[in-house]
Amino acid sequence: MKTEVKTSQVMREARLRLHITQFTLSRRVGCSESQITKIETGRCEPHLLLKERIAEVLGIRTWEVGV
Repeated sequence: MKTEVKTSQVMREARLRLHITQFTLSRRVGCSESQITKIETGRCEPHLLLKERIAEVLGIRTWEVGV
């Protein structure tokens, strides 16, 4: 059986590994906390520049950010 991991889940797990809140991540990447929440819950896909910034801060690949 193949296990599918949602990219938003990878992003959330990376953030939690770093012990930072959504608020802290939002400040580090330059967006709102609600935007981070929407990305982590799969309700929106961030634009490319925001994806790159989030991936950089979290130490993950760009494709692991968003839906």
